Amino acid sequence: MKTRYRVALPTALSLVALLIVLALSTLGAGSSSATSPSEAPTLPPPSNGAISPQDEADSLHLVIAADREMYCRTYIARQTGDAPSPKASASGKPGESWPSPCEMFRQAAESIQSKGAEFSYALRSLRPIDPRNEPQTELEQRGLAFVNSHPAQNYFGQEMLGGRRYLTAVYPDLPAVAACIDCHNRRSASVAQRYQVGEAMGGIVVRVPLEF
Repeated sequence: MKTRYRVALPTALSLVALLIVLALSTLGAGSSSATSPSEAPTLPPPSNGAISPQDEADSLHLVIAADREMYCRTYIARQTGDAPSPKASASGKPGESWPSPCEMFRQAAESIQSKGAEFSYALRSLRPIDPRNEPQTELEQRGLAFVNSHPAQNYFGQEMLGGRRYLTAVYPDLPAVAACIDCHNRRSASVAQRYQVGEAMGGIVVRVPLEF
């Protein structure tokens, strides 16, 4: 004789309701709502366990800023005679001087873009010595103004460039050593462009695409 298993109607309805709730929560797991460019942080962290665009920008900035600081320290040490002069310069040719930290930063940023990187970064300043480092977008202008007034904070926003939406992060560019301030002030043609200790000299702009 076969044994029959019966499930009470209330129990069956409870199971159906639980399955519906699970299905709805699964469908909504990958969704995220964008906010206006003026809000920060710009996007909520994704609920599917993936890294958020802001976390990606923060991680990229840590690497970029570390490379910039180490090159600045090495460059200043060589200029002041505290480091032995290498047999070959950064270009590999004897007798040539090293590029300045700002020039090295620009060359590296252009190089990685030429290799097809989806993200980008740039050095920007409201008081640049090199005109190429001036803000290029309205968001960069706002971000630089913010980090100049709040050198311990970062600025995040969204912008549409070339038909794609980006998370744009502006991080304060603080001098690695006091000699960086002296160097900029010597090269500056205007007293208004000179910097003080503790002041951000500009910003590192990192862009991460939100659309692929």
